[in-house]
Amino acid sequence: MKKFCAVAALVLFSSCEGISVADAYVEADRLTYDAIAPHYQQYLEADEKIGDANKAARIRLLKSWKMRIDANTKAK
Repeated sequence: MKKFCAVAALVLFSSCEGISVADAYVEADRLTYDAIAPHYQQYLEADEKIGDANKAARIRLLKSWKMRIDANTKAK
């Protein structure tokens, strides 16, 4: 019984950290976003061949990308 309790506690404590995304991955994704998103948004806004609905969908994609990064960034 003592072994079971120890294992259960270990699983419980380790699973709390396991739910979040690794800090290194989030930082890499943020750097990628910072390098790509501003230029891509400028391109979208300047290109008259892309329809308004298509532009709006692509800009929502950029916003959702940033939201995922922000949601997985730990407060320091």
